[in-house]
Amino acid sequence: MSGKRPKKVNRPRASGGNRGAKVALLVALGLLAALVVVLAQLTAEKNSQPIGSGDTRTDARSVEKPAEKPTVSPEFEFYTLLPEQGNRPPRAEPEQSPTPSPPSADEPALESGGRYLIQAGSFRGRKDAESRKAELALLGFESRVTAVDIRGESYFRVMVGPLAAKEAAEAQQRMQEADIEVMSPRRING
Repeated sequence: MSGKRPKKVNRPRASGGNRGAKVALLVALGLLAALVVVLAQLTAEKNSQPIGSGDTRTDARSVEKPAEKPTVSPEFEFYTLLPEQGNRPPRAEPEQSPTPSPPSADEPALESGGRYLIQAGSFRGRKDAESRKAELALLGFESRVTAVDIRGESYFRVMVGPLAAKEAAEAQQRMQEADIEVMSPRRING
């Protein structure tokens, strides 16, 4: 038995060393509990004070709601706020009923009783023609896109009609006022 030593075993220490820590922990917990009780009493006293005893707060149930102001429609003042930048409102012109202008010398007079088509554009791309068709729809015109082949190239024409002579003249004028270039109405059979 010359070379072997007995193994050391960890044994719990005597409980006397931990006793001071346990006491300190109990004292801290007691102080914490006392602090919570004191704060709860202070809060309860503050909440139970009568309203008239030096406190300037008002009971929310006794306050009357002020009368609501009537709603006012918004008035935009863009043109008065930025006069130095040249923003002026458009002049209000009295509305006039659309009257067809008399045909000029290069425009033939439309025969009453006939049916007419108006070409409101010719485009190389279908997308552009559909865009014009939508623009015309916003103006209240029903139109269609027709594809034509001219010298091997495809074009898409936007056609409005068929319309009666008076309607065609009015439609042509309205489209020109909307800055849409149109061709003179073309008479169709039928």
